[in-house]
Amino acid sequence: MKEKDEKILILLQKNSRISLKEIAKKLGMPISTVFTKIKKFEEEGLIKKYSLELDEKKLGYTVKAFVLVTYKSNSKSQEEVAKEISKLPFVERVYIIAGQWDILVEAIGKDVEDLGKWITEKLREIEGVDKTQTLIVLKKIKESYVLSSKGVDVFN
Repeated sequence: MKEKDEKILILLQKNSRISLKEIAKKLGMPISTVFTKIKKFEEEGLIKKYSLELDEKKLGYTVKAFVLVTYKSNSKSQEEVAKEISKLPFVERVYIIAGQWDILVEAIGKDVEDLGKWITEKLREIEGVDKTQTLIVLKKIKESYVLSSKGVDVFN
């Protein structure tokens, strides 16, 4: 990937509402070139969607947890179980993983009691969910998905 292309993607990741004019100015490129490159990224599926980040705590969700799940073989495949979990409310991400556990679920709750109720009444009731272990997040240090192959952020 060309460096300018990567920089366009980094700027869009940091702020998907940034204007073409601002990107062009920061990178010293014509607006038409920036527009063409972004359209190409969209058509190729490199840019899947534009989204925003909500403040979960301000919405009343004060607890975040990672729930490890073991899969119990039955009529459903592991992927089917993971997809069913992904449809539950309060689930942010679901991964099929390797190791002692089979599925990793990132979920939020209004408080620990709310999260516990969700685990016992929703998650554990899914056919194919065997055991769970819940890891409560005490403090978020970094949550960033910004592309940077150089490991250097030049855009502050």
